Amino acid sequence: MDDAFEQKMRLFEIMYNPRSIAVVGASTHTSKLGNFVLRSAISSKVETVYPIHAGGAKEILGYRAYRSIEAIPEDRVDLFLFAIPQNHILSALRSAIKKGCKAAVIFSAGFRESGPEGEKDQIALRDLANAHGVNIIGPNTLGFFSTHSSLNATFMPVLSDYFKEEGNIAVVSQSGGVAGLIVSAFIENHLRIGTLTCLGNRANVEFSDMLRYLANDPKTKIVALFIEGLDDVRSFYEQARACATKKPVVVLGAGYTTAGKKVALSHTGSMANSEAIYKGAFKQARLFQVKTVQELVDTLKVLSYAPEPRGKKVALITHTAGPAILASDVLERGGLTLAELSAETKQVLRKEGMLPAFIPPQNPIDLATFGYMDKSIYVKIIKLLEKDPTVDCMFPICMSPVGDRNLEVFPFEEMKKTKESLTKPLVFVWIAPSKYEDEFKSWDRIGIPAYPNSERSATALVNLVRIFELRREPLDEPSAGSFSKEFFKEIDKFKSAGKVSLLEHESKRLLKLAGIDVADTYLAKTEDEAVRAANSLGYPVVMKVAHEKILHKSDAGGVKLNLKTEGEVKGAYREIVASVEKKWGTELFLGVTIQPMIPEGIEVIVGALRDEQAGPVIMFGLGGIWVEALKDVVYRLAPISVGEARKMLREIKGHPILKGSRGMDPVNEDTLCELLVKTSQLIERCQFQEIDLNPVICVHNQCLIADARIILRGQ
Repeated sequence: MDDAFEQKMRLFEIMYNPRSIAVVGASTHTSKLGNFVLRSAISSKVETVYPIHAGGAKEILGYRAYRSIEAIPEDRVDLFLFAIPQNHILSALRSAIKKGCKAAVIFSAGFRESGPEGEKDQIALRDLANAHGVNIIGPNTLGFFSTHSSLNATFMPVLSDYFKEEGNIAVVSQSGGVAGLIVSAFIENHLRIGTLTCLGNRANVEFSDMLRYLANDPKTKIVALFIEGLDDVRSFYEQARACATKKPVVVLGAGYTTAGKKVALSHTGSMANSEAIYKGAFKQARLFQVKTVQELVDTLKVLSYAPEPRGKKVALITHTAGPAILASDVLERGGLTLAELSAETKQVLRKEGMLPAFIPPQNPIDLATFGYMDKSIYVKIIKLLEKDPTVDCMFPICMSPVGDRNLEVFPFEEMKKTKESLTKPLVFVWIAPSKYEDEFKSWDRIGIPAYPNSERSATALVNLVRIFELRREPLDEPSAGSFSKEFFKEIDKFKSAGKVSLLEHESKRLLKLAGIDVADTYLAKTEDEAVRAANSLGYPVVMKVAHEKILHKSDAGGVKLNLKTEGEVKGAYREIVASVEKKWGTELFLGVTIQPMIPEGIEVIVGALRDEQAGPVIMFGLGGIWVEALKDVVYRLAPISVGEARKMLREIKGHPILKGSRGMDPVNEDTLCELLVKTSQLIERCQFQEIDLNPVICVHNQCLIADARIILRGQ
C-alpha cells in the first residue's frame, strides 16, 4: 500500500471513530439545521461535543457552548460538523484545522452545483483539506452515520433511534434525498445499517476512496451504492472491481451526467452515452446493478440473510396457485428453473402425508388449502428439501392468517431452529399487508428474507443467484497489446500532415499495420484509375465515395455494390461524381475507393472512443445501416480481455442472430473476440479519439471489415 492510501485510510478510521465533535453553527432554535446537527452529535457515543454558537449562547441542550472555534479548550477535535452559510465555510475550516480537524461534514449548499463561482470555492476547499490531511464529506450533504461506533454526523437525529444495532451493510449515496428513501426502506424492512455515507458534491472523498476503504473494512460485508455521475469513471472502476472481489457490491444509478464530448464524427461517437458506458463499466467490475430503491433494499436483504446458492434449481412450495405462477414467470425470466425433485423426496412427500391425496408430488409442491390451515407442513417440507440434491434454493409461498384467531400463526420458533441447519437459500413470500409488521419482524428475527408478494421475492432470489454467479466469474486481466514501429510512424505522418479524420483507405492502412485483417482498398482519383484498381482486385467490386465531409456514404448516394464489369465501374464512377457535385461540390472530393465485394453475412459494428469521464471505451453491437436505429450495442472500458469480449457478444439482444439465421453461417466468435480485443488495445494505446468499424461482415469463419473510420486526437 502506498503512503497516500494509508493516510487516507487512517483518516477514514478517525472519521468514523472520532474522540470528539465540534458543531459549528449549533443553534438554540429547534427548527434550525444547527440544532438538528447538534442533537445528532449528542446522540453519538463520543467523549466530547463542542457546540459553536457565534451569538454567544452559554449552553445549548445542556452542553457548554463556545463563541468561536478558537475558543474550544483543546487542540485535538477530530470531527467538525459545519452548519453555517457557504460564504463562511472556508475560513471556518482554516480555524478547525488549527484545532486538529481530521474530518469534516459540510452540510451547506452553494458550491459546485451552483455554477463557476461555487465550483471555484469548492476547489479552494478541496485544496485546503488535501494540504492538511482532512476528509470532507460534502458539501451539500446529509452527512454520515455509523452503527459500529454509534456515530451520527447527519442532520437526522432520529437515525440514532431507529438504528441502534450494528449492521453489516455499507450504503454510499451521492444524494441525501435518495439516502433518505433507502433509510425509509431499511426501516420498513427491519434491515440494519452498518454505515451510511452521503458524499454530496464530493470535495475530496470520492466513491473510489469509499470503495477502497470498505473493501478492507472487516465490519462491512455488503456494499450498496447510489450514483448520479462520476468525474473519473476509470478510478471508480478500478476500486469497485477490487472491492467486488471481496464482497458483493450492488449499485443503483440514475440521472447520469452527460459525458462532455466533441461533435461525434462516427456511428460510435454518435451513439455513446454515459448511461450505457456506466452500465458496461459496472458489469466489467462485477457490480450488480438494480433499477429501483425497492429492488436495491430487497436485494440487500436477501444478501444479508441467505447463504450462497449452489445453482439455479428452485423448489416452490405453495397452497395457492396464482402467486406461484407469478413467481415462476419472474424466476424463468431471470434464468432460474424449477427443480425436478428426487424420487426419494417425492416418496417421502406422499408417504408422510405432506400432500393432499389428490395432488401428485411434483414441483411446485402444491399443499392446497391444507397448507393454509396447517402451516407446520412448510417446516417439514423445508427440512426435506434441504436434503434433496436436486434442489438449490427453496421458495415457499404462504398467506398470513391476517389476524384470524381461528387459524394458527406460522410456527416461527420451530422455523428458527430449522433455519440454523439450512445450507440453501430460503426466500419466503409472506402474503400480508404491511400493518402486520410483527409477522415480518418475526421473519427478520429468524433471519429469513420474506417479502409481501411473489414478484419481489422472486426478483430477490434471482438477484441473489446472479450476484454469486457474477462473483464466481474469473477476473482475467487484459493485455496491453503490441504494435510495430511502422504503425506508429504512419500515425505520426498523418498528424504531421494535420489530419484528424482519416478516410476509409487511410484508416484501413493503419488497421493493416496494426495486425488487423482488412480488405484491400485502393483510392482512385479518376475513372481510369478506378477501372485499373477493379481489374487488379478482380470482380465483383464495391465503389465508395472518398470525400472529406461525407460521413455516411450510402445516404449521399456514394456507395455502389457488386460491380461486375469495366462498364459498370465507369458508370458507377460517373454517378458518384454527379451526385457529389450536386449535393456537396467537388472541392473536397478525393475520388473513390475500390475494394472486393464481400459476400453477404452477419453485419456487426466494432467501435471505440475516448470518453471524457471514462477514458478509452470499446463498443460492440449489430451493425450496418440499422445500427443507430436499433442501438443494440454494449460498452466496456478498454482494454478488454478475450473473456470480457465474449461477454459483450452474449449481452446484446441480437446475440441469437450471431448464432446464424436465415441460412447464414454462425459468427466465428473466437475471431470476432480477437478483433474486439485488438480494437480495445488500439484505443487504449494510441492517439485515437474514435475508431468505427462498420460494418464488419462475419462470413465463412472470417470477420471482414467492410468500412472503417479512425479519428485521431486533436493537436
